[in-house]
Amino acid sequence: MPVCNNADPGQARCHKRGWAWLCALCLGLFAIAARAGDSCVVLQYHHFSTTTPAVTSVTPAQFDAHLKYLEQQRFHVLPLRELVQRLKARQALPERCVSLSVDDAYRSVYEQAYPRLKALGWPFTVFVSSAAVDHQGRGFMSWTQMREMARNGVSFENHSHSHAHLIRRRKGESQTQWEQRVRGDIERAQRRITQEIGNAPQLFAYPYGEFTPALEAIVGSLGLSGFGQQSGPVWPDADLQALPRYPMNTRYARLDGFRVKVNSLPMPLAAVSPRDPLLALDEWRPTLRLRLLPGSYRRGAIHCFVNGSRQVDLVWPEGERDELLVTPRFDLPVGRSRTNCTMPSGQEGRFRWYSHGWIRRRADGGWYRED
Repeated sequence: MPVCNNADPGQARCHKRGWAWLCALCLGLFAIAARAGDSCVVLQYHHFSTTTPAVTSVTPAQFDAHLKYLEQQRFHVLPLRELVQRLKARQALPERCVSLSVDDAYRSVYEQAYPRLKALGWPFTVFVSSAAVDHQGRGFMSWTQMREMARNGVSFENHSHSHAHLIRRRKGESQTQWEQRVRGDIERAQRRITQEIGNAPQLFAYPYGEFTPALEAIVGSLGLSGFGQQSGPVWPDADLQALPRYPMNTRYARLDGFRVKVNSLPMPLAAVSPRDPLLALDEWRPTLRLRLLPGSYRRGAIHCFVNGSRQVDLVWPEGERDELLVTPRFDLPVGRSRTNCTMPSGQEGRFRWYSHGWIRRRADGGWYRED
């Protein structure tokens, strides 16, 4: 009996000749499973204000527009923990699914977002950096406010204690010492949030959206699922230690762009490389290698951008079926960069989306910003 190799959907094959139709059927079923109903969009907010930095803020009016759109379009708003549990169990998701997250526990969350979401009866998640709350940092919520919110269904998760650039090793610090320091930082936040809120976090948001496989391993060993700041929907085959979220800020929170993002679907990918966003010191124009599911795309329909620029080479190597190489035609700046690829989904107004982050250090090996 011919068998479809579902373990590697990007290279599905039949084990007996003459049964190619069965392979096509398997791929067709996989494509159906990858459509709406098996993905969800996670939104990331920080401030809700007209006076805080625009790069990490949405105005209350913008947030109102977002909520009105989600309500009018009958989106299913899932708690973030439930979403991750469903992904792990490979359970079906609502067709139009969204989950709301907020980083850093700023006071405007309590003053602006919380009353609005409470009135709607919608769940949301706050990722807390515990040091700022412990030290009663200016502009941050208090533990008392967060306990009130928790009694009304708000979830509080781990965003580290220090909110430091966790991927960085200090001068003279060994790999083992780095691991111990970072683990201790995350564990400290875990204890403080559990002590104050009474519920142990299950999720972790990487400060600044920066992660490496080594940091992912630490987070995973603590039993936490991780979230970055790379764009795109989540889906069952996504990396549970580096799940994507759409960052919302004044520039990218306009309703036309918001509609596109909350209605997006995952790119039909079988494999992606490299996994590590941290570039070698001599790597200025990194290539993102995407292997797409056969029959799930048209070459001319895929568009990729690097840091918003179309100055990108898209190469389909000969002999490498369904593989796309994406390379910028310019040197990436020191710091964080991003490659975004999109294509039409076949459903009106809905696009497939994948984003990959890059982190480049200075040529001398130093970081792009001093600690």
